[in-house]
Amino acid sequence: MPEETRSLWEQYHSEVEPWRRGRAVLLVIGSFYLVLQLLGLSAALIVGNLEAFLASAAFCAVFWLLFYLIWIGVNWVRWAAGAWSGFNGFACLIWSLRDNNGWLALVGSINLLIGAYFCLSPSVYFFAKRQRENRSWFHSGLVAGVFVLLSVTFASGAVALVQYRAQIQAGAIEFATEALQRMYGDQERDWLIQHSIPEALDNRQRTAVLRMFDEATRYVGPVHQISAATGDARLFYRFPTSFVSEANLMADGESAYGHTCLYLSIVNLGQHWQVQWTWWEHPGTPRGVCQRMYPWSFRPR
Repeated sequence: MPEETRSLWEQYHSEVEPWRRGRAVLLVIGSFYLVLQLLGLSAALIVGNLEAFLASAAFCAVFWLLFYLIWIGVNWVRWAAGAWSGFNGFACLIWSLRDNNGWLALVGSINLLIGAYFCLSPSVYFFAKRQRENRSWFHSGLVAGVFVLLSVTFASGAVALVQYRAQIQAGAIEFATEALQRMYGDQERDWLIQHSIPEALDNRQRTAVLRMFDEATRYVGPVHQISAATGDARLFYRFPTSFVSEANLMADGESAYGHTCLYLSIVNLGQHWQVQWTWWEHPGTPRGVCQRMYPWSFRPR
């Protein structure tokens, strides 16, 4: 752009044309959020939480749709994003002072800077103005449609997984209720052996399981009036295409020693539920006995 066609503000503000400065800063902001999103998505995938991964991916698709609208010069999106970033940054700073949290203070400061830049920077204004002049609504509509499609796809996948997890939890509660009745109510040793995880069936671990059962018989006795199990089931993704389910549940019952709490951890590696570990608590339990009741505890792999 020739020097004489530039405004006095442009000449004063920088030797670099303002729209170029605005473009560079938007690229930096986009890169910053891209790194944060990749870290969050990677963390959800590493721990196997596919629901959180899909929900986060849907949010990321919406974010990049809005960022693209800012990039092509849609002013109201830029102002809304700037106002939200500023409000979020201000809230984070207040919380950081309340909790004495340096991380929140850093996040709040960054969001305040981003919000101020979106709303007040002349560089972003000149870049948006230039983008509007060169904008093609056909191509913009195609790109926006891709982001909308991605967002809807990821969100639908997250909802489907939530519904699937509800089915998993219902099955886990049903199995746990039966398992606690069989182990502590009916005291069926063979049932416990048949429904324990494979790691519990080798010689050394099998001995530990049988010792646990004998201790339960000695210190608890038959448990009556066992309530329905309650607790949460979790769904994990296991590479390449399988899922692992795990649930930690508890139930109440009455034994010769009074009120008894029964605990159970179960895992489903793809076929059926199996017992991972179990223990009990009641006022008459000797110290340390409960800790010996789950020597064959294994995390799903």
